[in-house]
Amino acid sequence: MAITTWMETAPGNMTTMRTTTTTTVTPTIPSACSGNVALWSLTRCGAWRLTSPRANSGWRTSASGRSPSFLTEVVFQPTRNIRHSFEVNSHRILSPRAMAPVLSQSGLEGLRNYKYKPAGYTILDDLHQPVWNYITAKWLPRWLAPNLITLTGLITLLSSYVVIVYHDVDFSGGVPQWNYLVAGIGLFIYLHLDCLDGKQARSTGTSSPLGQLFDHGCDAFAVHLVLLMMMTSLQLSHDWKVVAAMLYVFIPWWLAHWEEYHTGVMVYGSGLWGVTEALYAVFGIHMYTYFVGPIGWGWRPFANTFTEEHLRGNAVSQALAAMPLNEVLLVSCGMAGIGLFCQQVDRVYRLTGTKLLLKTSLPLEERGDKQLGHWAATSHLLQILWTCIGCGTLLMLPVVPKHHARALFEIHGINYAFQATRLILAHMAKVPFEIAAWPNVLIGVQLANHVLKLHDPVQVAYAVLAGISVMYLVYVTRVIGEICRSLGIRALTI
Repeated sequence: MAITTWMETAPGNMTTMRTTTTTTVTPTIPSACSGNVALWSLTRCGAWRLTSPRANSGWRTSASGRSPSFLTEVVFQPTRNIRHSFEVNSHRILSPRAMAPVLSQSGLEGLRNYKYKPAGYTILDDLHQPVWNYITAKWLPRWLAPNLITLTGLITLLSSYVVIVYHDVDFSGGVPQWNYLVAGIGLFIYLHLDCLDGKQARSTGTSSPLGQLFDHGCDAFAVHLVLLMMMTSLQLSHDWKVVAAMLYVFIPWWLAHWEEYHTGVMVYGSGLWGVTEALYAVFGIHMYTYFVGPIGWGWRPFANTFTEEHLRGNAVSQALAAMPLNEVLLVSCGMAGIGLFCQQVDRVYRLTGTKLLLKTSLPLEERGDKQLGHWAATSHLLQILWTCIGCGTLLMLPVVPKHHARALFEIHGINYAFQATRLILAHMAKVPFEIAAWPNVLIGVQLANHVLKLHDPVQVAYAVLAGISVMYLVYVTRVIGEICRSLGIRALTI
C-alpha cells in the first residue's frame, strides 16, 4: 500500500494536486496488451487507473507521447481474483461505475462465501414441502429463473394492493366485496411463489447469494403491502391503534435480521408459528371479510362473557366486553409482537460475544468485517428503534385532505424496505451496518415542517416519498448490478 501524489493539468492550464491511497496488484494482462502496461493500481474506491503506460506498437499515442488516444476495452483477471471490465479512453481509465461501489471487494468476497442458516421449519412448512417439491419438479420450466418467480410474486401482491388503494384511498372502508377476494388471492400467490423460488434455484443449480438477498429484499418491501391490505379487510381506519399494531409486526421482522447479523441464525416465530402461519392468518382475514362481510368484524366476542358484577367498576372487563373482533386481533398481534421482541433481544444479548457462537453458528471465518459484540448490538438496535419511532410519529400526522394519508404509509414502507435490505446485505456480505441517514433526514424535515408550517404538508409528503423511492431504487439496482458482475450471473434469466 502506498500514498501517491500526482499533478493534473486541466484545460485552461489549471493545475490540481491529488492524493490517493493505492494498493498495487499484479494483473494478468491479455496477450494483446502484454508489455503495454507496466503497473496498474487499485484505489480504495475500487476504480483501476493506469499509472505507467508505455508507448509502443500496441498503442497509438498523442503528440506528447504520454497518453493513449484510442478507445478499446480490456478485460483481465488480477491475482486477487477480482474481475473488471474497463475502458481506456484518450486521457483516463473509465470505471464501470460512475459512483463509488456499494460493496467493497471484501464485501463481495464475504457474499460469495455466504451460507444461509435457518432455525428450522414449522409443522405447516413441513406439510407443504411435498406440494412445493411436486410443483417445482412438474410445473416449473427449467428456463424459469428463481428471481423471476420471486419478482412475479411481489408484482402479484402489489397489483392486488393497487386494486385496494383505488377503492379505499383514505382508509374509509366500504370497498366492493370482490376486493377482499383479490387481496386474498394476491397474498396466496405471493406466499407460495416466495417458497418455490428457492426450490427452483436448487433444482436448476442456480442457487446464489443474490437469490437469497432478492428473496429477503422483496419480503422487506412486501411487509407494508400485506399490513395495509389487512387493515382494509379489518375495517380499520387511520388511528394510533393501527399504527401501533403495524409497528408490532415491523419491529420483530426487522429484528429477526438483526439477530441473524449477530448470531448467524435467522429465527422468526417458534416451531409452531412462523411466517407461513402468519401469512395464512392474513389470508384467512381476507376470506372472512369476503364471505361474511365487513359487518362480521363488529361482533363483540366478550360481550356476554362477564356478569354485571364483574363489569361494575372493572375497567379491564368493560373494555374487553366493548371490544369488537377486529380490535381483539390488534391486541393479540401487539402481545405476540412484544413477546417476539423480548425473545429476540434476550437471545442476542445472551449469545453475542460468547465462545458458543464461535463453535456453532458464527465461526471466525463467517464474521468478516462485521461489527459484533454488545456495544455494536446495542447501537444497531437503537438505530432500528429510532427509525421505527420516527416513522411511527410520521404515520400519526394529521393529513388534510384525508385521502393523502396513503403517502405517509408508503414513505414508511419504502424506507423500512430500504433500511432492512441494508441490514440483510450487511449480514450476507459480512460488513459493518449502519442506517442510511438521508431517508431519515427527509422524514425529519417532514416532521419539522408539520410543526413549523413552512410549506404545504401534502406537497412535502409527496416530495419526501419521491426522494426516498429514488434512493431505494438506485440502491437496489446498484447492488444487484455489482453482485451480478462479481458472480458472473444474471438476475432474471438463467
